[in-house]
Amino acid sequence: MKSNSDFLQKHLKFKPDEVSLKPLKAQVGGHVYMKILNDQYVCKPLNERELQFYQNIPKNLADHVPAFQGTLVENEDSSGNRGASSSNGPIREETSSSRGSSREYLVLENLTKDYKKPCVLDLKMGTRMYGDFATDSKRKSQRKKSTKSTSAKLGVRFCGSQRFSVSNNSFEMFDKYVGRNADETELRKLLEQFFTHGCSLRKDVINNVLGEICRMKKSLLDLEEYRFYSSSILIIYEGLLKEEKSDSQHFSDAENSMDCENFKMEAFGSGSLESTKYRKDEVSSCTVTMKMIDFANISFPSVDSEQFRHEGPDRGFLMGLDNLYEILESMLEEGDCTS
Repeated sequence: MKSNSDFLQKHLKFKPDEVSLKPLKAQVGGHVYMKILNDQYVCKPLNERELQFYQNIPKNLADHVPAFQGTLVENEDSSGNRGASSSNGPIREETSSSRGSSREYLVLENLTKDYKKPCVLDLKMGTRMYGDFATDSKRKSQRKKSTKSTSAKLGVRFCGSQRFSVSNNSFEMFDKYVGRNADETELRKLLEQFFTHGCSLRKDVINNVLGEICRMKKSLLDLEEYRFYSSSILIIYEGLLKEEKSDSQHFSDAENSMDCENFKMEAFGSGSLESTKYRKDEVSSCTVTMKMIDFANISFPSVDSEQFRHEGPDRGFLMGLDNLYEILESMLEEGDCTS
């Protein structure tokens, strides 16, 4: 059986008129702007360090990150005509006045592909937001952001969201700047709002997320020397409930996650997780996706291992998972939100 990479290697050799790259307007965080390839894959501007990570993903982390599908080069000649080619390895950029320009992308699975009305939450994890090679000015600015937000104290910060509003029949969005100024109380309110559908707290979704946090923490505890600086976790659940799906003609197809042009985009511890609140047999059948994303500043053994060496697992990221778990657990204990 051929792998996903083999499939993409074969089918990304498109003629210019066979490539459809559209802006990913459903993007809720980050500062690099991504695209959708043929309504199936997410194309993210290529970063060499992030590419090396995806090419060397440890086995116990594979289920916690988007599936890597290869790389893509978008070529544009001097007349503005475009074409594309793919590879399973890094592709070097070629730019000249005669050939025009090239843009390189990582090609990843589209995590929202199977959702009708994807509710998406981006949470920046860890207490440190700069990589090992950051300049002094970058380190200073990132430390300031961490101190002013919940990153320094909790190891988790709100970095953007979109939630499908049943009453308004549209997506409500918050950008990353909301999280930069949010304290612990405001972070909790943002989480409550994201996990509220209609007038009720989506306890089924939260309980699934608690399970995902437990599984992710277990994997990260066994991961020595990795540091996920400035990485996020992406949480996705279906905003269209079952009873609404049966009457889905009332919801515009223009707001489907694949029709990217129709999204309105705004400027955008070590504690134990062993809790009596989460039980495996209580997890409902609702679909929830939770993945780690954004690895441009990652540090791992096969990269610069002689120059920068970190001992043990990433405690900053783990602290963020612990605190996120505690916040979500307390939301379950208090019952439905009043908002």
